[in-house]
Amino acid sequence: MNTILTILQQGTTSAIFEILLLLLVAAIIGYLTSYFYYKAIYTRKINVLENEKAQLKGDIERLLADKANLETQVKEKEAEIVALKKPKK
Repeated sequence: MNTILTILQQGTTSAIFEILLLLLVAAIIGYLTSYFYYKAIYTRKINVLENEKAQLKGDIERLLADKANLETQVKEKEAEIVALKKPKK
């Protein structure tokens, strides 16, 4: 076992392999760190935007109901106008 480690320590191929392995581990650590950091930040922002979206949907529904109400009022007023314009006999 000691002879294998000694041989691996002496070769340039093993040094390159070790450097690449350490770089890979560092990249994985960096990726995971940034992922969890930004996940925490953007989760708050996403929640705020979802709340705003729900509020805007409620406003849209209320405005559509108001629009339908106003359209019926306009039709009633138009019917009144037509009724008033009819000549009386």
